[in-house]
This record gives sequence, structure tokens and C-alpha cells, in this order.
Amino acid sequence: MSQTKKNILWLVACLWVGSIQVFGKPFAVGPYLGKIPPGPIPKVFAPGLICDMRPHQGEAWGTFSADGNTFCFSRSGYVYITENTNQGWTTPKRIESIPYMSACCCLSPDANSIYFNYSYDPSKRYSLRRCMRTSQGWSLQQELGPPFSLAFGGFSLAADNSIYFWGWDKAKLGGFWVAPFVNNTWPRAIKIPVEKGNLRGHHPGIAPDKSFLVFYSVKPGVPRGTETNLYLTLRRADGTWTKPQNMGPKINTRYYEWGARISPDKKYMFFTRANGWGMNSSSDTGDIYWVELKKYLPESYR
Repeated sequence: MSQTKKNILWLVACLWVGSIQVFGKPFAVGPYLGKIPPGPIPKVFAPGLICDMRPHQGEAWGTFSADGNTFCFSRSGYVYITENTNQGWTTPKRIESIPYMSACCCLSPDANSIYFNYSYDPSKRYSLRRCMRTSQGWSLQQELGPPFSLAFGGFSLAADNSIYFWGWDKAKLGGFWVAPFVNNTWPRAIKIPVEKGNLRGHHPGIAPDKSFLVFYSVKPGVPRGTETNLYLTLRRADGTWTKPQNMGPKINTRYYEWGARISPDKKYMFFTRANGWGMNSSSDTGDIYWVELKKYLPESYR
């Protein structure tokens, strides 16, 4: 065989192998990345696909779009997205325009925006920002500004794009706030009257229809920052909220539970369980868990 023919065959073989890598089978097929839904006991979400269960790895803030066909999450300080196509779910891709160590990423219901907190100086207040989907990919980050100057911690979005967040008011009192989405913007923030008592409520995870909210707090009676639990509060018809209730020992353990997100159909809750706070040291590791909410909600809220 001539050297020219050998070179042609070698080139064809390389292109064929490359096409397998680019156009090969997706990594998962079916709703919720093809995973069998959990019951009332939480289990790791999509181990090996979304969650890297090796030591010193961490995933958080898992959020599905309203149609369930896009999933956004944080992995070891970066933000990733995977989408359900006719052939199945795509391999998670990092959003290049979102910087390292951005906190609390959250996907918009229509999957066209990704929101996150970021600060160039971690000792200062985080600012709420977003990247938007364009025909050329994801846009550069944009700071949302007021009324989110109040925002200090985690947040989540309802189905109508209202943003629920934790922040400080002028009296330096921490609390939960909601910024209603009106005329394609957020003109003001309203404090949510959740009576937390001795709980230090943070990172509100709002239900799509705004009927209930899950947040984390340091467990009463333990040193600050050593154990966190998830609490549930229900919104009554008159707009008031029930006294927050600990979600119980099946969800809350001796580890850290935080970062609740509610699925679009309200059937499941996603949250992070970690053995350290923030995966900041070589000993910290955490994974996204999911759990069926049927047992934890009154029938009228399901």
C-alpha cells in the first residue's frame, strides 16, 4: 500500500474516532436524567453522572427548568449545565462566563438565565448576577443591582421569576425577602414574615407556586457552624407563614444539610449533604441528594 493511501486511511480513522467522541451516545436518557425517583429517604442524585462521590469533591444547587429538560448545578466551585435532547441528556458543560467560586447558582424557569452570587472580595457582600442564553452561547455576567443590594446569602426563583433571598434590612436585621417580577424586572423587595424564633434561617428554597419554603439553620443547641438542618414553612391562604418545622431525621443528619431546591412538579426536593461547610478544605466533601416530598407536605400543598 502506498504511503499516500496509508495517510488517507489514518486520517479517516482519526476523523471516525473523533466523531464517536463528539456524536456518541449521551450520558443519560429519560426524565430526571433517567434516574429512578427516591422515596421518603434521600439518596444521592445521579451518582457518577452529576455527583462525584470521591473525597474532596462537592456538588450543590441542583435546579431543573420548568419543563424538566435543563439541569443546572455547581461542582467544586464552577457552574455546569446539562440539557435533554432527542438523543438524551448532554454531558454537563461548564458555563465559562460564570467565575470560579460563584455561590448559589439557580436556573430560571425558562432555562434562558442562570443567576448566581459573586464577590471579587469574599470578605465583602456578594452581589446577585446573571448570565443569559444567546445565539452565541451564554452572555457575560451582569449585576442585577437594586433591590438586591439587600441580598447577602442564598436565593431561589419561583415559577413566575420572583426571587426569594436572604438579606439584611437597614436595621441590620437578617430575614427572608421576595422581589416580585413585574414588567420584566424586580422593582422592589418585600420582607417575608416568617417567624424563625431561635433559628438562623438562610438560603430559602421556594416552591414553584410559592406555597412553601425550605431553608437551613444551624441546629439549635450546637456550636455555630457545626451542624445545619433543613426546615419547612408553609404559606397560608392569607399570606402568613406557619411556624418552621424541622424536616426530621431522614433528611437531617449529623452532617450539613443546605441549599434546598424544589422540583417543578413539587414532587421532589434537591439539597446538599456535606461533611464540611462550603467544601473549602481538603477534608470537605458533599453531594446533591433528592427526596420525595409527599410524606413531608400536607396533601393540599403537594
